[in-house]
Amino acid sequence: MKNQSTQPVNKLQTAPNGIDEKKTKKIKDRRAFEKKIVCEMIDLYEKGNPNTINSEELKTYARLRIDKCPFMESKTFCSACKVHCYQAQKREEIRQVMRYSGPRMLFHHPVMTLNHLWIEHHDLFKRIFYLLLGFIGLILGFIGAILPLLPAFPFLLLAAFGFSRSSKKLNDWFLQTNLYKNNIKDWREQRGMTTAAKRRVLTTISLVMLFGFLMMSKVPWARWILVFVWLGHVAYFRYGIKTLPTPSAEL
Repeated sequence: MKNQSTQPVNKLQTAPNGIDEKKTKKIKDRRAFEKKIVCEMIDLYEKGNPNTINSEELKTYARLRIDKCPFMESKTFCSACKVHCYQAQKREEIRQVMRYSGPRMLFHHPVMTLNHLWIEHHDLFKRIFYLLLGFIGLILGFIGAILPLLPAFPFLLLAAFGFSRSSKKLNDWFLQTNLYKNNIKDWREQRGMTTAAKRRVLTTISLVMLFGFLMMSKVPWARWILVFVWLGHVAYFRYGIKTLPTPSAEL
């Protein structure tokens, strides 16, 4: 008998059209989810409007169109697709289903509906989320710059993080504010802080921890923890963060 040589199989070559298995599974799962939600919407329409459409025929047709859709990897759902592949009659029927069942799906299938909304609008939701982070950080950072018991530094970092991922206009505006320039500009651009900036941050941290220390008079072990945490902050700001020279404008 001849020895048959075994060669490793390239997974990328076995997947259709050169798509790897992970992408293939993602597309398959998206097709299955879209079929499920369309069928649920058709069933919901049928319950509220019995015998107005052939629901089983429409479900079969919708599944067929989803199976043949070539844009499944990049598109979200049929309502967002630029190519309308439904026949005119079926397109009108599915529009009736969407108009009726769409607002009601949140009450009948809330998890599925929220998942659908996340897939279709996740970029918008992420932008809103980062905008909220930015404004929360900005407001708390502004308060912290006025009140000595609230640290401004971490909240302004949060504002910079949120604005940089949500709005170029807001981010450009924030980078020009004195709040940014006086508190976190050196840290973000050079990973360092001037001596005056270190003193401001450490003074705020020390006042906050002193307040906690005084409030824990009946919990001595918690006081010791605060002392060690405070010493850790002092050591980190002294040796862990580069000290930048003071600009001549501040002299």
